[in-house]
Amino acid sequence: MDGRGGCIDPSLAALVTPGSVHSQLTHSNSRFLVLDCAPATLETVQLERLAQRIYLPISTATRRLIEFAELIGNEQLSIAAVQLVPLLLSSLSSEALQSSSSMEQLVARLRAHPGADWSNEAMARTANMSMSQLHQRFRQLFAKPPQAWLTHLRIDEAQRWLRGTSLPIADIALRTGFSDQAALTRAMQRVCNTTPAVYRKAQIQSR
Repeated sequence: MDGRGGCIDPSLAALVTPGSVHSQLTHSNSRFLVLDCAPATLETVQLERLAQRIYLPISTATRRLIEFAELIGNEQLSIAAVQLVPLLLSSLSSEALQSSSSMEQLVARLRAHPGADWSNEAMARTANMSMSQLHQRFRQLFAKPPQAWLTHLRIDEAQRWLRGTSLPIADIALRTGFSDQAALTRAMQRVCNTTPAVYRKAQIQSR
């Protein structure tokens, strides 16, 4: 983007401003949600501040809206776009304009895409800190090491999918960062003393 390279993923978006020179290289099976908006959609000052960063973190709220767009399909999406686009822009820009520490930015990215391949090395690299600093900060903030905190986050995300969708448990496991359904089941048994199937059945019966 105007000579500034970057790698976008489900936790990071890119802003293409009017007149900018940009190109993209992607895998053939990649999927994108592209918002083609008039510059007037965003306030001038806001657009200028966003353009300085180019690569913007996708907040949890933004990701929920993207998931909604994916689930309703193209036909319904074309109908809902008038309402959905302002919400997407608002959630994306409000998150990106907040100044935050490197640890806060890391946590925001973890919450936005818990299913990504988040090794401790990847977390430390994202937060621009050493491994010892990473462990120290997680202990201070959450009283847990990084991977234990991430497992709880992934279980919370899996439970949300179990409550709100009819997706197969195996698919939910992969979406939320577990290697397979058995790995999700073991994690939920250890942390929550239940299994995905039992949890889903209990949620359905309580409605």
